[in-house]
Amino acid sequence: MNNMVDLFNKARIVDLSERLVPGEYDRRLEIRPFKIYAGEIMHDVDMMSHIGTHVEGPSHYITPCFNKDSKDISDLPIQKFLGEGIFADLSGLGPKEAISSKFLKEIGVKKDDIVIMGNSKYMEEDRNYLAAEAAKWMAEIEIKMLGMDQTFRIEEISRPLDQMFTHRYLLEKDIPIIERMTNLSDLRQRRFFFIGIPVAIVGLDSFPIRAIALENVI
Repeated sequence: MNNMVDLFNKARIVDLSERLVPGEYDRRLEIRPFKIYAGEIMHDVDMMSHIGTHVEGPSHYITPCFNKDSKDISDLPIQKFLGEGIFADLSGLGPKEAISSKFLKEIGVKKDDIVIMGNSKYMEEDRNYLAAEAAKWMAEIEIKMLGMDQTFRIEEISRPLDQMFTHRYLLEKDIPIIERMTNLSDLRQRRFFFIGIPVAIVGLDSFPIRAIALENVI
């Protein structure tokens, strides 16, 4: 136990989460304080499930696409949300360039990795995107989770629900997807220990997380 504590105390911690300010965010987020008991403060919180740095579970896509039950975020084992992370740095790629399975193999993506992509120079329509075959490959080798910042898009283009193949390949294999990560340029190592755990609320397709990387512990 002491060795584990020492290891984490020496880790370089990188916060990969958005900071959310009620009233200043592009999606619904309101907090309303009230007093209880002796006068201490609690809050009502009114927000969307997809807000800030958030993780999406299978029920976000599988249930509406195939009209069948699928796992919500409370159904997924907590081990899904922490483990060995690998950073796919896209800063050297050109605009609209697809992320292929060849690219992922070359940087060393393997089974049970939490794959974090982003840090591109491009935004909006020029963003890099995940090729459908790369999503299928990651599902086949059973990565643990996929995360990205806003310089990266998971689908090549907007499609009808039944043609969102990268969502389908990952979420039908219970591989969660993290969106709106930040500070990827602060990462100094390709591999690190990642933690990003949602609250286990039954029925929710998604929920915000506090995503952090701990460097020098792998």
